Amino acid sequence: MDHRHQHSQQGFTLLEAAIALVILMIIGLGIASLFTYAIHANGNADDRELAMAIAQKRMEWLRTIPFTTQTRHVAYSYPSGGLEATATSGVSETVTNAGRSYTVITVIQNVSTVPAGNPDAGEPTLKRISVSVTPLGAATAFETVTISTQRSTQVTGIY
Repeated sequence: MDHRHQHSQQGFTLLEAAIALVILMIIGLGIASLFTYAIHANGNADDRELAMAIAQKRMEWLRTIPFTTQTRHVAYSYPSGGLEATATSGVSETVTNAGRSYTVITVIQNVSTVPAGNPDAGEPTLKRISVSVTPLGAATAFETVTISTQRSTQVTGIY
């Protein structure tokens, strides 16, 4: 038997294998950082969803309070208060939802009042209500959820 036709076997050298492993490691670290980012983003999304639920619940409660000439000075206190004009600097509360704590700031501002020279002059006829909910320990302002509405009361006269 003649061994002149030996097949030369070629494989990867140690250097080629090491380079391939380094490339795979770089790709793997990139993918791992994407997973870390995705986990963090999902946590923030959960916080924003829970914050939105708190804000909506608070706003719906505020909208159920009658805004009339008789109730426009009822004290603000969740869940048994009203639309007080002194909440213009914001009423701050800490609320827990699903085991997470949030800061709720409710701001109620008089937008329009009865003109001078009319009965009830200076009394509010239109209020802007803003509810902002921020997770405790929030790193950026993007984690705050804010919703606003306006409430008006019927006051006799032409304004």
